[in-house]
Amino acid sequence: MKRHAFALAGILFAAAPSFATDLAADLAAARLALHGPASGWPPALAAFSAAAREGDADAAYRAGLMVRNGKGTAPDSAAARRWLEQAASGGIPEAMFVLANLQAEGEGGAVDLVAARAWLERAAGLGHPAALQQLAELARRRGDGEQANALLKEAAHALKHQAGP
Repeated sequence: MKRHAFALAGILFAAAPSFATDLAADLAAARLALHGPASGWPPALAAFSAAAREGDADAAYRAGLMVRNGKGTAPDSAAARRWLEQAASGGIPEAMFVLANLQAEGEGGAVDLVAARAWLERAAGLGHPAALQQLAELARRRGDGEQANALLKEAAHALKHQAGP
């Protein structure tokens, strides 16, 4: 009996890298499908959703955007917000920015300006250019031109680094 248990464990252990490789291949194919015809979107959404359920923050971000925009499914702002909350909590600055705007507008749930501001500041702290620009606009509206200019300079610097050498 012990020998069978060790054999089964060996088989499962040997199969684990294959599963990870398959998942990576599925996610790569899903990313490509986003740029192709709509017929490829439902399988892409399924791949992103499966990976997100396993804790993949980037996959949760992509699933959130797809669900919000109705790519591969009917648009569902509440479901999109849940995926984006997972992605933002997982450290994805782009998700933090989108989530902040959903919360500020009440899309997919209640308006929550405090949470929206916190996510926006967190994204900006990670160098997200659009978050920095949005915070600069908020500073300008409250009359803090010096802070607005500093944030815009930081946003320009972040954009320069995104563009590469």
